[in-house]
Amino acid sequence: MFYIAAIVGAIVFLPSIVLNIALAFGAPLGMYAMNGRHKVVPQEVRRAFVLPIIMQFVALFTILSAGHVLPELIPFGITRILAFFFAIYLTFYTATVLFSLSVKERHVMGTFAIASTICFWIVAVGTI
Repeated sequence: MFYIAAIVGAIVFLPSIVLNIALAFGAPLGMYAMNGRHKVVPQEVRRAFVLPIIMQFVALFTILSAGHVLPELIPFGITRILAFFFAIYLTFYTATVLFSLSVKERHVMGTFAIASTICFWIVAVGTI
């Protein structure tokens, strides 16, 4: 079951990664992020997407590793801690998305955020 939750969680988490990469490159998708403030994220703000993109790839690796989809490259105790960290982080992230002023962010990204958060929690609890 945790294996399936890890795969589903990774799949529903991918749109968030793709969105952030697209926003960093100037795609006109701002209505799906940052409360829909900008249709195109300003040039000076795009650099701020680098760290979240890296964090999202680490989260993706974590859920797949904790769910035993990927081979264990780091000690499982660290993977367990990271799994709970990202589950908690995504819980708060999901709350902010669900209260977004942008309807598109709330409905589209909110759906992905809820699904990925649930999967992260399932996998994190499965590491105990």
